[in-house]
Formats: sequence, C-alpha cells, structure tokens
Amino acid sequence: MKWLAKAGLQKILSGLPRGQRLNYLLQRYITHGLPRPAELLVGHFKNAVEYMQAARLWGSLPQGPRRAYEFGAGQDLATALSLCSLGVESQVLVDLRPLAQWDLLAQAMDDLRAQWPRLCALAGRDLRPWPARAPASTAQLERALGITYQAPADARATGLEAGRFDLVSSSHVLEHIPAGDLPAILAECRRLASSRGVICHLWNMQDHYADFDPSISVYNFLTLDQARWRLVNSGLHYQNRLRLPQYLALFRAAGLRLVYQRVWWPDQDDLALLSRLRLAPDFAGRYEPRDLGARMALAVLKAD
Repeated sequence: MKWLAKAGLQKILSGLPRGQRLNYLLQRYITHGLPRPAELLVGHFKNAVEYMQAARLWGSLPQGPRRAYEFGAGQDLATALSLCSLGVESQVLVDLRPLAQWDLLAQAMDDLRAQWPRLCALAGRDLRPWPARAPASTAQLERALGITYQAPADARATGLEAGRFDLVSSSHVLEHIPAGDLPAILAECRRLASSRGVICHLWNMQDHYADFDPSISVYNFLTLDQARWRLVNSGLHYQNRLRLPQYLALFRAAGLRLVYQRVWWPDQDDLALLSRLRLAPDFAGRYEPRDLGARMALAVLKAD
C-alpha cells in the first residue's frame, strides 16, 4: 500500500537530525506536493473570511478583529496572509518548529493575487493589497504585513500578554497535536483571547493518508490498534485520531463555551463503510456512528 511506504519514509525522516528539512525538499522537488495548489489557498482564504465573520457576530467586534494569534501557521502562512488582506492589523504566529518557507510564502502571494477578483467577491468587499515584494525574513514579514512569526515556540505557554487578541485561531492543526498537549494549548488560547474576542478552530478528523493513497478510506486509521498505529504514526505527520466528542469535551474542560459549530457529518455511504470496518478497540462501540464518522469541524468558542 502506498500510504505505508509514505508513513515508513516519514518515520525514518522524523528520526534524522534534519529530517524536517529533508521532508520539505522531498515534497518540493521530488513528489511536487509543494507549493500547494491555488485552490487550497483559496480554501484558507474562505476559512479566514469565516473567522472574521465569527468575530463580528459572536465577538462584539462590528469592525472585525484588529489583533490575531494563530498557532500552527505552517509553511506558506496562507491563513495569516488572508487575514491581513481582510484588515487584521497585527498578528502573532507560533510554530513548534521553524516551518515557514519564504519561497512558498511568495508563491502563495502570487497565486492569491491571481485570484484577487474572486477573493474580493468571497469577502464581499475590497481587500487590503499586499506589498509588491514578498517578505523574505521575519523582520520583513513584520514590517510589511504586521505579522510576527515565532518559531520554535511552545503553544502551551507562549509568554504573550493575556487578553491581547481579538481572534485566536488554528486551521487543520488540532488533529496533529498529541492528546496530552491539547489541554494546555486550549487553556493558553483562552488566556490570550480578549473579553470580546473569539477562538476559532477548524480541524480534520479524517485519515490524512487517504489523500495520498486512494486505496484506503478516510477511516482507515480507525482500524489500527494503538501498537500498530504507533509504528506508523510519525512526528512529521502525526495524527491523534481523536473523535468529535473528545474535542468537544476538551473545549469544555478548558473553560471554553461553544457558540457555533459546523460539522462535516458522514453521509450514508460513510456510515455503511464504518459498519463494515473492523474497528480497533479504542473506537469499536465507543461512539455513535455519526460522531465516529464526523469528517471535519469548525468550532467558534468564547471564554466562560
């Protein structure tokens, strides 16, 4: 199976001193998984529009958020670029490891500029343009776009000022964090959010290897017991396999109140597939089929 080969390679790379860099070069020049397709970047822009709307609706911020914080910003900083164009004045981004790649940032800016009329239509208004030259350092990023990038940084304890941000967010990140680290990260999100601000998390509960290998389903990883999953689950592509009720319980335990949620629920074909799979003990009979099969979710949260 293709996914096992990829998982094995990433497992090897995750154990090497410069494995992260080697993985980037492999994706950039061998498999051509990077830069990301323009349509995926537009998807991140749509997410940013939804975060802005959430801040206006549930954050008592009619003009939208001015200061934003994001953890797990990634390589091309697509969400931060989008928020900048939507009017956010200053942002702080943190990554556990230095992931930002200036060539990918420049490519993302070019690809999104090519979609500018479409982006304006999605936002329902004119957007703030970026500088002509893409930033090529953290100093230039801050000067040109008001974005402070900090990596390596610990999202469990950032040292940033409490209550500083109108918008706290993550996009396709929660599923890559070990379950034991999530309580502290969510508590830090609560601490950083202003009294009028909102916290937005969008996450993907599908087996990410299914994007690479069409021979497996988006629920394939639910068939592996803990021992087998540990063998293939690497630090470069970590997936915690948590299901929707577990995330919602973590939000409540962190003192976060859910004010809005959108869930990509399983359809009838998904439910039929789940009923045929031989699920691992951690998943068999532990959840309602609909909760077990939830594919993605967006949660808008407020501090209690």
